[in-house]
Amino acid sequence: MKKLHVSNFDVYYEDTDASGFVYHTTYIRFAERARSSLVKDEFPELMELMIKNTFFFVVREIKIKYLLPSFLNDKLFVETFFKDNSLSSIILVQHVLKKNKIICEIRVELVWLNKKFGKPSRIPKNIIARFNSFQVV
Repeated sequence: MKKLHVSNFDVYYEDTDASGFVYHTTYIRFAERARSSLVKDEFPELMELMIKNTFFFVVREIKIKYLLPSFLNDKLFVETFFKDNSLSSIILVQHVLKKNKIICEIRVELVWLNKKFGKPSRIPKNIIARFNSFQVV
């Protein structure tokens, strides 16, 4: 897999339930924010298309493994990796880490959507080449 990006998050009260455990959906929110940061930081040309609302990635499938809990005031990191692609989709793997231990693993398939036609479209070759150019881990 190729490491694309790392984002860090602090766990706030709003991210937890009454017991102080992080809600399971919070990991999905952190992963989504990490993917947004990835596009903003590493793929400005994609961000421009998304802002113009002409082409964008949408989630087709998401699989989550919860391995260990996290709690109020924890410091978490989300590492995003490029795993694979087809003509119109990419697969990313995201690890949520606490103290260098993976506590949650998320596999997400994203489809490149053409808003004009309302259906999947071929991802530009230069974008796939850029995904493939990142660090192999």
